[in-house]
Amino acid sequence: MSIELEDLNLLKELREQFPDGSSCAILGDCRIHNLSGIEEFKNVMNFKEVDTFDVNGNPSFKEDLNNLLDESFHNRYDWVIDSGTMYCCFDTCTVWQNIINILKDKGCILHTGNLSGFYGRGFYSLSPALFRDFYNANGFDIKMMGSKTRQQREWVEFDPKNTYLEEASDNFMTFAETSRGYIPLIPNDAMISCFATRSTKVEFKKPIPQHFIDTNGG
Repeated sequence: MSIELEDLNLLKELREQFPDGSSCAILGDCRIHNLSGIEEFKNVMNFKEVDTFDVNGNPSFKEDLNNLLDESFHNRYDWVIDSGTMYCCFDTCTVWQNIINILKDKGCILHTGNLSGFYGRGFYSLSPALFRDFYNANGFDIKMMGSKTRQQREWVEFDPKNTYLEEASDNFMTFAETSRGYIPLIPNDAMISCFATRSTKVEFKKPIPQHFIDTNGG
């Protein structure tokens, strides 16, 4: 897990747009590229408190995110950053419950994770539809979604409504609102980002893919 330079730049942009809040939780005892560590990250991002959660390494709290966190962590953080950790956890549903639980009522969430590849490292590839359908069902507004490839090395934003793969090469992946048919090849080790803010606090919901709702299971 790491916050790479492109992720750091994205975080700076988002923090400028959403400067409220002073506490941040990072899922993963991650390396932060171009910074000396958590203290410098805290200063750069204008946070007063930054805690890390992981079952390995040397985090602030050594916790298995496959299990529900203690209630003492609930409603504690203004920001939660999933720095490529959720796709490495077997029980992603519980991880998402932890994210929702520890976030304050009007908090911000940023995910960076596996869109395709990273074989031998994590367990899952995370699709745009997963983020769209989960956050739409759980009282959040998605403010941005993006992709990056290993060749491209920069985040390229796309409309969160666009969840179907449109085109792909070593250098890019683009998405469309409706299905564009079979795309034969996709880049290895491509990543997805999603930034969402909570608008309404609701009971945790497990969504059904919107595609199958719209097509009546087709």
